[in-house]
Amino acid sequence: MNQQLHPNWGTAIVLSAVLGAFCFVSDADYREEFGHADELKTVQQEEQARASREFAGQAVCGPGAQAQWLSDKELQCVPKRGRTYQVAGGQP
Repeated sequence: MNQQLHPNWGTAIVLSAVLGAFCFVSDADYREEFGHADELKTVQQEEQARASREFAGQAVCGPGAQAQWLSDKELQCVPKRGRTYQVAGGQP
């Protein structure tokens, strides 16, 4: 009754044991990487918001002026020639 296992079954058992041992020993903790991913996403969103704001300011001031944000709703346009002027954004 000592029947020998088929060679493929023996190989499968050994490979399963090695893979299981590897997974058990690795004990990886990826929570820290998820925190960095959230931080990276926040930085990317802030950068996109800044780029959008700069684009909007340049669109309002035009190609011959530099846009400078004084506050969240106040934009100052500094033209290459002439006087600076402020643009108020939003409604009171």
